[in-house]
Amino acid sequence: MIYLDNASTTMVDSEVLDVYQDTQREAYYNSESLHIGGLHTRQLLDECKHYIKQHFSTNKEVIFTRSGSHANEIAIHSYLKGQNGGTILVSPYEHPSVHAALENFKTEFEILDLPLEGTGEIHLEKTKEMMADEVLLIIAQHVNSETGYILPVGALSEIARHHNVPIHVDGVQAVHKIETADVQSFSSYAFSGHKFHGTKGSGGLLMNHEYVKPLNEYYFHELYTQNGTIDSPSIIAMTKALSLSSNIQHMKSMQQYMIKKSTELDFTQMVYSECAPHIVALLSPKYEGQYIMQYLSNRNICISTGTACGHGALLSRGLQVKIDSIPKKTYDQYIRLSISKFTTKEDIDKCFDHLKTIVRGDQ
Repeated sequence: MIYLDNASTTMVDSEVLDVYQDTQREAYYNSESLHIGGLHTRQLLDECKHYIKQHFSTNKEVIFTRSGSHANEIAIHSYLKGQNGGTILVSPYEHPSVHAALENFKTEFEILDLPLEGTGEIHLEKTKEMMADEVLLIIAQHVNSETGYILPVGALSEIARHHNVPIHVDGVQAVHKIETADVQSFSSYAFSGHKFHGTKGSGGLLMNHEYVKPLNEYYFHELYTQNGTIDSPSIIAMTKALSLSSNIQHMKSMQQYMIKKSTELDFTQMVYSECAPHIVALLSPKYEGQYIMQYLSNRNICISTGTACGHGALLSRGLQVKIDSIPKKTYDQYIRLSISKFTTKEDIDKCFDHLKTIVRGDQ
């Protein structure tokens, strides 16, 4: 199996898996229990929170979640609960989990897309013009999962700060892919362990204390933001994954190699002013992206044609604008290849040998 869909999920690092299995055996207790087993597990989780604060150089509250999507949901509900109308500005590149979290608020709030330039990048000057007293919240991805576009979240946070408006940043595709962000400039920041070689079932939300609020009178876990026993082994494994080398330089090297191979076959790369090193978004010179994905899948090579949470078929409006800016290209030509620190040149060569067969008919 050749796996080039790492933006969807990543292979668990062997060191992380060892930690996960050890914790399942030795610290499986409910962290809310008051006996010695529960207290031991709670101490381990507190140590994880301490490490995460150090890693991100932040004093924000650390809230453990079930996923990045869950972290986005908690953040958005925390900001909007108890508010009486207003405007929410959302980047047009957001993950479906953001739109799902906003669904219940559509009748109470005006939800507007952040403006885009013709190239598909966030238009900062027009964003400034949109700021008004009615704006309650800005939401933006750090790195877009479809294209690798690094959104200007630093500049957006400055705009938010100037107008005394909170900003939530979805950092799921950024952690261990780009240099650690200055999360102190954001009001909240979401991440997910399985995106950087942790196990599935755990994520995190870093949030300014003043925005954390009980979301339900029957929620008792993680600062009253959720129900359900915390998945301690996954959280401890996620923290271990965070402590390991991200090997960003290797991903940059593999990305450049992949771009070179794609250019040789006349694929069109979607280019932004800043891109993360683990994603290459391409438009095919021939055939639909879905056909190419299935062709490769039948040969045990995994790529994507969209976010897995959108069942591989949901393209953000931002991506649609980007594709519209490229002459003679359409949405159905889009494919995404995404790499990790474990991706090799041999993996890429085998993938592009098959792509050469598709687009040129070479045997």
